[in-house]
Amino acid sequence: MMAYIFLLGRIILLGYEKIVVKKVGTDNNSIVTSFLFFGIAVLFLLPFAIINPSFDLSTFKYGILSGFIYSISFVLYVESLSIGEASLVGPLYNFNVFFLLILTSIFLREPFTISKIVGLSLLVYGASFLNRQENLYKSLYGLFKRKDTLFMMGSSFLIAIGRTIDGFVVGKIDPLFYCFFLYFVISIYQFFYILLRKEVKEVFKLLKEKTLLVTIAAGINAYSYMFLLIAFRSIDVSIAEPISMLSMLVTLFLAKNVFKEDIRKRIIGVIIMILGAWILNWR
Repeated sequence: MMAYIFLLGRIILLGYEKIVVKKVGTDNNSIVTSFLFFGIAVLFLLPFAIINPSFDLSTFKYGILSGFIYSISFVLYVESLSIGEASLVGPLYNFNVFFLLILTSIFLREPFTISKIVGLSLLVYGASFLNRQENLYKSLYGLFKRKDTLFMMGSSFLIAIGRTIDGFVVGKIDPLFYCFFLYFVISIYQFFYILLRKEVKEVFKLLKEKTLLVTIAAGINAYSYMFLLIAFRSIDVSIAEPISMLSMLVTLFLAKNVFKEDIRKRIIGVIIMILGAWILNWR
């Protein structure tokens, strides 16, 4: 029960996160934006790391690897939301369930059931409504022709790899400390990249211009992921991620009211995708 309560918290935060990320990332450097999200998020997570230190050197190597993957993934995530409509690219974040199904079945030995096949089929069909064309093939093909949607799908693929590593690690280390360590690693990777590109001034510039939004986004980023890691201890990775797709409803509602996006056609696809996620959760 507690695991599902944490998932509910993640759903709400994750839905709102895409709106804030779009607000901050638009017309700003994606790597700088990403660094601030993770760098400030480390401060939000620091108290949990101090209270529950968990020094397991054997698992740190997985955090270092996962951190590298996420550091690239989140830059793509920010760039996608910066140039695309939140109601279009936001739901595509959940494409990681396709990759998760394969990866978790292979590496975490989670069961591959008929309900998961049916659920994934509905997810594909629902995604076609996000960019509705003459038929299913053209609708899906159209998603692969857009720069903003390709960035988000690339991000979701990397996220699936990272989530698979996370699902393996959190069973061996305290999830709160692991979350802090992972975010610290991500910010280190991104900071050195910013140093190499000599863009440190842009970090302070963005932080000064959008202090409140950056702080809110970092807090959401930190706690929504922390909630997911806690849920991983009781719920399969390939189940927890699809349930998180309910956050799409939050994103659609906010995209319509904040950015005045037309969600009439897309809401059908989102409902179908959520139905697929529900079927994935059948036992």
